[in-house]
Amino acid sequence: MSLNSPILSRRSAAIAARFGAKADEYEEQAGLQADVARRLAAHLPDFDAPKVLELGCGTGLLSRHLAARYPKGKLRLTDAAPAMIRACRSNLDETQANVSFEVMDAAAPIAYENLDLIVTSMMLHWLPDPLVVLTQLRRKLAPGGVLLFATLGPNCFAEWRTVLATEGLPSGAPRLPEMPCVVEEEHLTPDKDTLSFLRRMKAVGGLHPRDGYVPLTAGDLRRAIRATNFRFGGRVTWHIVYGRLQRP
Repeated sequence: MSLNSPILSRRSAAIAARFGAKADEYEEQAGLQADVARRLAAHLPDFDAPKVLELGCGTGLLSRHLAARYPKGKLRLTDAAPAMIRACRSNLDETQANVSFEVMDAAAPIAYENLDLIVTSMMLHWLPDPLVVLTQLRRKLAPGGVLLFATLGPNCFAEWRTVLATEGLPSGAPRLPEMPCVVEEEHLTPDKDTLSFLRRMKAVGGLHPRDGYVPLTAGDLRRAIRATNFRFGGRVTWHIVYGRLQRP
């Protein structure tokens, strides 16, 4: 397993550190992410022995499905956080699949070519320009190859964004573009109130703001939580989109 850390951008390094710090307890709080991985796995193509690259493998929520689906495949599982890679390796210890691990920055150019399958679940929204990355990844596919992704859609956290805008407060949520080739989408409200939503985000390391964001003061944060609970009953919606691209 290659755990020599590549040179990461400042943003990628900060996100990797935040998620890596949560690696040991990540799966205790990542029920939503596990459900997304399971749903994305239903779209896996019928390959016999594919060359597979997973970006942002985390602790292996989707990787387990890959190992079970492609026991004859060659699976390269990557993440920017070494701690996540170690957790993923531990979780896949008993698999019989041909698995290798690598620390990789998904925002950087990918060296591999002629891949049968590229997959990524709940990672693209952390990249500065996910649409550019998708275009680059598509070129790495072999003829007939498939690129599958699950990511946050443009309507994600709509209630929270609306309240921040109405209250004149800055939002650190990532900018979420319309994604191409969406084959399925869902809107989920897994948390009972706004504070539970924010705690979920913090528990899985998912509170890294976009560049230039000025954090809310404690008073502004409490005001936004109260307003979201009052206007929307505390419900904050996750918009998840699932996409499938092929090499032309």
